[in-house]
Amino acid sequence: MPANNEPQNSDKVREDFVRQVGDVEVRLPSLTYLKPGLIRRIRRLSDVDAMYTLMEMTLPLQALAALDDMDPEEYSTLLEDWREHSGISLGES
Repeated sequence: MPANNEPQNSDKVREDFVRQVGDVEVRLPSLTYLKPGLIRRIRRLSDVDAMYTLMEMTLPLQALAALDDMDPEEYSTLLEDWREHSGISLGES
């Protein structure tokens, strides 16, 4: 049995991914620790549709607008950082 201060499942990142985009804080859930209701809603979507649906379901409009206005290279880096934070690697393409 784990000690009280140790996580029960250490390979799941529980903490949200947080990034400042301009003057807006963007807070996205860890991709490896999603609530069952979110998983249920995105389970049949393609990876890309699931990612955008998850963003639209969890981010306030101000954060979505900040992401929409990002430089494409910076946006790509933010998405990769979110996956890395969550412990998900896409491997080589």
